[in-house]
Amino acid sequence: MSPPNAPSRLRQLADAQGTLAAGWSSAIAGGPVLVLTGLFFSAVSGNPAAVLVLGPLGTALMVLGLTSWKRVRSRLPNTNKLLVTRGPGNARGGIAMVAGLAGLIGAAMVMVLPTAAEQGTTVSLVGAYLLVVALLVACIVVPSAVLGRARESFRLRVQSNPELRRAVEQDLAIWRDPHGNAGYGPL
Repeated sequence: MSPPNAPSRLRQLADAQGTLAAGWSSAIAGGPVLVLTGLFFSAVSGNPAAVLVLGPLGTALMVLGLTSWKRVRSRLPNTNKLLVTRGPGNARGGIAMVAGLAGLIGAAMVMVLPTAAEQGTTVSLVGAYLLVVALLVACIVVPSAVLGRARESFRLRVQSNPELRRAVEQDLAIWRDPHGNAGYGPL
């Protein structure tokens, strides 16, 4: 049994593909948040301009994310590009990070809650807080969940997608470790 951090080509491919898919999954989750933001601001202001602008943008972002996410997951990534992630690498880490950030933001908003109550803008303040939390979930939790399952997901796709399996087999035939003697597997 190989340690989980031992280098292998299959792990490199799975992690690179997972990183790219995580970015596009954030776009998929961010699209509906944009639409909800437009709906919220239009409802609060009584002006439909926000939903007329943010609605199509959110829909376009979600469609772009879906098509790109499917494309990224159906082919082998270019591992010559350096992909760096600075967020949590699994769903548990993403949830913990969002809980901490939501708590800090919530604590700051609680301080202005009495003023908002006096001005009658409590609904706006609570709605804005919920939208910020939804944005944090879309940008942190969703990608970290995709990253955390990258290797398992790659393994399942290689088994079920004959084109991806062929691409892996072709890569196996020509790949040589440029830095040492790392193996092609395990995943």
